[in-house]
Amino acid sequence: MLPRPFTRTKSGSIWLHAVSVGEVASAVSLIRQLRAGQPHVPLYLSTGTVAGRKAAVRHAALLDGIFYAPIDYVSCVRRVLRTIRPALVIVLETEIWPNLYYETHRSGARLAIVNGRISNRTWPQYQAWRWFFAPVLQLADAVLVQTTTDFARYSQLSVPPQRLAIAGNLKYDAVQPPAADGAKLIAAFHADRVWIAASTVGFNERGSTGRYYTDEEDIVLRVFADLAKEFPGLLLILAPRQPGRFADVACKLKASGWPWLARSSMAAASAAAPHLPLPGILLLDTIGELAGLYSLADAVFVGGSLAPRGGHNIIEPAAVAAAIVVGPHMQNFEAIARDFVERQAIVQIRSEEELLPVTRDLLKNPRRASDLGKRALQFVRSQQGVCPAIAAMLWPLYQSACPAPVRGVLARAALAPLALLWKIGGALKRNKSERRAASLIPLPVPVISIGGITVGGSGKTPFTNYLASCLRDKGYSPAILTRGYRRRFPAENLIFPPGANVSPTLTGDEAQIFLRAAVAPIGIGAKRYETAQILMRQFPDTNVLVLDDGFQHARIDRDFDIVLIDGLDPFGQEELVPLGNLREPLSALRRAGAFVVTRAENDLRFEAIQERLRKFNPAAPAFRTRLLAGSWHDYTTGAGIPGFDGQRVAAFCGLGNPQNFWNTLESLGMNVVFRWTFDDHHAYKPHELHRLAHQASMRGAEFLVTTEKDRINCPNHLETALAPVKLAWLEIALKLEDEAGFFEVLERVLRKRRPAGLAF
Repeated sequence: MLPRPFTRTKSGSIWLHAVSVGEVASAVSLIRQLRAGQPHVPLYLSTGTVAGRKAAVRHAALLDGIFYAPIDYVSCVRRVLRTIRPALVIVLETEIWPNLYYETHRSGARLAIVNGRISNRTWPQYQAWRWFFAPVLQLADAVLVQTTTDFARYSQLSVPPQRLAIAGNLKYDAVQPPAADGAKLIAAFHADRVWIAASTVGFNERGSTGRYYTDEEDIVLRVFADLAKEFPGLLLILAPRQPGRFADVACKLKASGWPWLARSSMAAASAAAPHLPLPGILLLDTIGELAGLYSLADAVFVGGSLAPRGGHNIIEPAAVAAAIVVGPHMQNFEAIARDFVERQAIVQIRSEEELLPVTRDLLKNPRRASDLGKRALQFVRSQQGVCPAIAAMLWPLYQSACPAPVRGVLARAALAPLALLWKIGGALKRNKSERRAASLIPLPVPVISIGGITVGGSGKTPFTNYLASCLRDKGYSPAILTRGYRRRFPAENLIFPPGANVSPTLTGDEAQIFLRAAVAPIGIGAKRYETAQILMRQFPDTNVLVLDDGFQHARIDRDFDIVLIDGLDPFGQEELVPLGNLREPLSALRRAGAFVVTRAENDLRFEAIQERLRKFNPAAPAFRTRLLAGSWHDYTTGAGIPGFDGQRVAAFCGLGNPQNFWNTLESLGMNVVFRWTFDDHHAYKPHELHRLAHQASMRGAEFLVTTEKDRINCPNHLETALAPVKLAWLEIALKLEDEAGFFEVLERVLRKRRPAGLAF
């Protein structure tokens, strides 16, 4: 069950899944790197255990949300994907959940296995079930493994080599500076020697894969009894692996007869020193303090290795130069243990009988213990720095993703026929328009179309203004043709000079923006061929026509089709309306003369979109725009407002893609206390704005902010309804990044259609 705040999340998030404490530690180091690279990308972390969640909560400030991983049922996985809308799902180590993998792939999000490993113990099972694991693993877009052995094993499981890479082990980067409070308090015991038995396990402990009868606490207590005879100032810090066993271990300590103390019963670090006669035992029955105590130890035994549990992480004690002893069972960390053993950076014993002499030797010979710890620390440092490299591999995956809502069988069954009707209707309409256009005389001047392949906003209106302005500056006399969407005036054709002061009721909101820009004359009408003829009679100097939203308008013969691609939803979820956001099948992109990608400021994002566009139309060049957020304007006077300087504001808009406006506000550092979304081209009523102003005032916002288009759709004379809140709108413009390259392509086309005697 996802928490309530997850019901409305920003799209384009990253979902990391880490099962328990060890994987969470690795995830946190990667999360820090991802957060530094893209601070505004939402990051979510799921865990599979209570201990893992507790570990994650300690790092909640880095995350936008923490939740338990869904059961691997299709409905549960889809609910999470629909709610947090990830562009990238990262699975730490080897958690193979078929439905999670399949639904992630189906949603258009990218899937990466990071820190992947397959141990010697589990490899035979993978081989036996290769028929099952291979198809699932092939759904991953990247598999970043720890060692060459892991690389070979994933290769044998049919992971394509281009998706497979050796990236190193994140656990080396997971080490953080330990907290000093616990260490200071325990140092007050004034022990001559400190021995830590970390992550010990009992027999048949919960989570084991088989039965065994080794109790590591019993072994440690027997060894401690012998060591205490030789080291009367010895302090044993005993840290059981499972919190659920703290009470059982406490009973053992009571029965042992040795002085002991539970860490949970001790006062805060600022209180008086606790009393514990030595030799004595401290039961570490708290979470999150063990790493901070390793630096006190003269010797460390890492448990789960005498019992056949596969061992536990040795990197944390190694990172503070502790002298480490492990048992023979280190299957879960076999590559790490092998590397440490080869460098003589740990001592690996063969049986429990060797624990006493090896530990005694380390306690008696501080120099040997110090040399062992130094070699461990040097090796850890040599392996660190994995996070930046892994993040660099993950960002291209994230930027290339085009996630879409995952629809169930019933929803798809209901919507698919409608999408088919849309496709058939669109094809019939286009064929009819093309036949009628063939009988018409081409317009006497070049026609440039600006349109899109998806429904919703992609920046066509500001780009049309920008293009007309650039053409005028280059000596052309452009005019704009637009249909005047949602205008409320019966005349079929309306022609206005630049800057004409007319009501939005006559023109519609988009045409009104063209008029206010005062760049070119405007022709408004659904039959744009007839509108163009009337416009050119009234403005005979016109030598180029800019057709707004004209990619699907086939009645006018165009010289150049510019297709705007929205970087937030470049391919319309690859489905026709209403299954997706496509107006036409993606094959229609073959008609484009050039692509202009908007809202793709990230270079990796633009490159990924550009590469995909080449598959549909290799001849059309792709260009990119930069968003220029202009000044804020007062609702009543239109005068510029310098800025808001951290003031609380409330935002609303009625756009085809409202996320564009929210992203713009975020990029401007606006303190938005809440926001509302209305339908595209929404005509606001006074009572709606009054309600918005009331809600804004209740939340301490002094301003309502919106877009220029929405300002046009607001009724006039709202000062009383809005009071005491003020309304401001944002002027937004687009600019081509490679303006010279774009106009070189465009003017090459225009020169071919130069009418006789026309000077351009």
